[in-house]
Amino acid sequence: MNILAFCAHPDDIELNVGGTLLKYKKQGHKIYIALTTSGNTGSNVMTDVEEIGRVREAEMMKSAALYDAEVRFLRNDDERLLDTNETRTQVLDAMRWADPDVIFTHYPDDQSTDHAMTSKLVREMLLSLPGKNQQSHEKPCSKKVSLFYWEPSYGINFLPEVYVDITNECDEKLKGIYFHESQFPYMAEFGCTDFAEEARVWARFRGIQNGCKYAEAFRAHRIHGYMPDFKLLP
Repeated sequence: MNILAFCAHPDDIELNVGGTLLKYKKQGHKIYIALTTSGNTGSNVMTDVEEIGRVREAEMMKSAALYDAEVRFLRNDDERLLDTNETRTQVLDAMRWADPDVIFTHYPDDQSTDHAMTSKLVREMLLSLPGKNQQSHEKPCSKKVSLFYWEPSYGINFLPEVYVDITNECDEKLKGIYFHESQFPYMAEFGCTDFAEEARVWARFRGIQNGCKYAEAFRAHRIHGYMPDFKLLP
């Protein structure tokens, strides 16, 4: 299968679905990652937004190597992502590029503006995947895609309906987070001194709920023609 993780910023993948992607990789599936922004304002140490974007993209590429993933950067401005014809075409192009069987993205009720907008764009372009008359630079997709949402930070306003056991993948998941070293001083601005350790604690909490050591939690998107197939989860 082709698995697409569609996120707003570098490090979103590693925090929320990294363990699940590692399980897919072990099973021989192909991983694709698309990012609506490069997180080019995500630093109070660097002052040049172009430099921040370059650094964060380089960090993303190091982490993507853990999944043998292909990566597509859409390079919209961080914290300024809007629903426009241009961004809809970008998102549709990226979805068609991956030709996915399964898509993971942000939860619609995520309070981060870029997270919520990425989620909106992905789910609203889902029905456009097979459309031959859509504004797109990629060929239509014929697969019946299953779309799953990972949880917002610390599970705010999120009730899981399915879990993936990542007990054997958690250490490597954390390794992916540590590649995003530019974000450790920035996350400290929000009271988080080690967001990799916090991700481990959260995975332990979800693991307890799932009856295993570590887990990641998801909800499924449902719309006529694209109902979720839970059997496709690893």
